[in-house]
Amino acid sequence: MNNKEVIIEKIIKDALDVSNENVSKAQKEADAILEAAKNTAKEYADENLPKGDVQSDEIKKRRAMVANLDCKKLILSKKTELVDGVFNSVADYMRKNDKKAYLNLIKNMIKSSAEDNDVVIICQKDKDIITQKELDSIGKKLKLSKDFGDFDGGVMLCGEKFDKNLTFALEFEQIRDEQEEKLAKILFGE
Repeated sequence: MNNKEVIIEKIIKDALDVSNENVSKAQKEADAILEAAKNTAKEYADENLPKGDVQSDEIKKRRAMVANLDCKKLILSKKTELVDGVFNSVADYMRKNDKKAYLNLIKNMIKSSAEDNDVVIICQKDKDIITQKELDSIGKKLKLSKDFGDFDGGVMLCGEKFDKNLTFALEFEQIRDEQEEKLAKILFGE
């Protein structure tokens, strides 16, 4: 297992409690919406349709189905929001809690992709962590850009022939695509 996967697994485990609480809240909201829709359908049917009317039953069923779909959308939205939050908080968590592991992760990303004479662009938050001295220790001729990138962790490598996007946003998107099913099972028991 590489550093990224270990860190992500730790963040996911830490987020499990939060996710269960959010899913529970979403389920309660969904149940309330469903109950309100059932009550509305019943009231409408009681006021506007004769007892036992077939249309009354159909209206109740349709409203219940719509309410059920709304509940599922709400739960899915909350789950997606939570997963996005987990991935978005990984870089900040590492920066604050394990600067050495964070730096090693960045250096390994650079080492595996950089070529001599590449210019390394970092984000503003990493200015005290990723220095020219750290880049020199990688063993390639690299230059730290004086300008900061508009991203939240990771690096951009600007080379003579082409640039390389090693930002966390792109890395996490790739990991998320590969691990989404596993992540859902861990967070939501699905």
